[in-house]
Amino acid sequence: MQQILERLNTPDYIFLVGTISGAVNLSDDRLLTTLLSRYENAGAEEDRAALCRAIASEVRYLGSSDMAYAFRRLSGRAPGVPFREIISDVARVLKVRLDWMGTDEELLQALVTEYATAQFAEMDQKDQQRMLEELGVDKQRAASFVKRSAGVFAPPLLIEAFNAVVIEGLIKKIILGTIARFLGSELTRKLFTFIVGRFPWWIGWIGPAVWAGSIGWTVVDLQGPAYRKTIPIVLYLGLCQLRSEGPEDA
Repeated sequence: MQQILERLNTPDYIFLVGTISGAVNLSDDRLLTTLLSRYENAGAEEDRAALCRAIASEVRYLGSSDMAYAFRRLSGRAPGVPFREIISDVARVLKVRLDWMGTDEELLQALVTEYATAQFAEMDQKDQQRMLEELGVDKQRAASFVKRSAGVFAPPLLIEAFNAVVIEGLIKKIILGTIARFLGSELTRKLFTFIVGRFPWWIGWIGPAVWAGSIGWTVVDLQGPAYRKTIPIVLYLGLCQLRSEGPEDA
C-alpha cells in the first residue's frame, strides 16, 4: 500500500486524510494533519513517506474492529489488517468478483471498472442514455447503444463502442456517486470544494459534470461504520490507478 500512496498527489492526500478523520473512529487526526501540513510546506520525499505510512496505518486500522485492533497491538502484532484483505472486504460488500492473481494496483483498477460497469447495467435505460449524453455521446448514438446492448455492458463492449474519455468518465461518475453515498453529500461537498479551491486543476481530472452530478446520490446505510470510510478510500485509490499523471502536483 505504501507504494500506491506515494504515487499520489497532494489533493489525493487531502481527500484521504479528510475521509479518515472523524469522531466515529480512533484515528490520530492530529498526526495526519501535522504530517500533511509538513509535506505541503516542504514537499520533501521523506515527509511524503511519513505521511503515507500514517495513512496506510490508519486505513489498515479502519479495516479492523476496535477489539481486533487492540488485540493486535497488545500482542505485538501489526495493528489492523493487510490491505489486500481490505480490498477483499470492499469487493464483497459491493458484490464484485475479482481475479486475485493480480497486484494490488490491478485489483483496485479492476474493482472500480467492474463495479461501475455492473452499476451502469442496473440503471434504467433512460438513465443510461442520459449518463452517456452527459459524457458527450450523441443522443442518437447513446440511444442506439443502450437499445442494442440490452443490459449487457461488459467493459470490452463499452471500450469497443466509445473512446477512453467516455469510459473513464462513466467510471468516475459512478464511483464518485458511490463515494458520496458512503461519506454523505455534506462531507463530500466540503472535501471536493475545499480541494478544488486550492487545486483548480484537480477538478479537470474528476470532471466538473461528474463531480456535480455525483453529490446528490442517496446516502447508504451500513451496519459497519468503518465501511463508510474504507469503501470510499478503496474506491478513490482505484480511480487513481486509472489516472495517467505521475506523483508530482500539476
